Amino acid sequence: MVFRRKLLVLDKAHQLFIDINRVVPGIRRSHHQPLKRQLVKSALSTSSNLAEGRTKDGEREFLRFLNIALGSSGELQYQLRAAMDCGAIARDEGTILAKRAEEVAKMIQGLIRRITNDLNEENVQPANS
Repeated sequence: MVFRRKLLVLDKAHQLFIDINRVVPGIRRSHHQPLKRQLVKSALSTSSNLAEGRTKDGEREFLRFLNIALGSSGELQYQLRAAMDCGAIARDEGTILAKRAEEVAKMIQGLIRRITNDLNEENVQPANS
């Protein structure tokens, strides 16, 4: 069982959300506003789903929230790429944020693998002889 009270990945996702919020005020062009909102939304969704998932009873329910957080992290990674490519954010700053978003995603994937393996091991019961 994964110890959920203190998740390092939640701390990293939260800090990424804070840093996204620091960057988006610089996105000023009106046609970039939907992208600006989506950057904040996906960063918030990633950390929110991690936070909510850790409070749930049972590993299967936690796993469900981890998968949602992973999807939101994937959205954030793409949105950062799009923001850099269309000039909404500076490439150097976007690259740093994208690497951090990728790190969060890898950490979530690691948790998903660990929980999935734990659940699979629980389902394999040794034969009683």
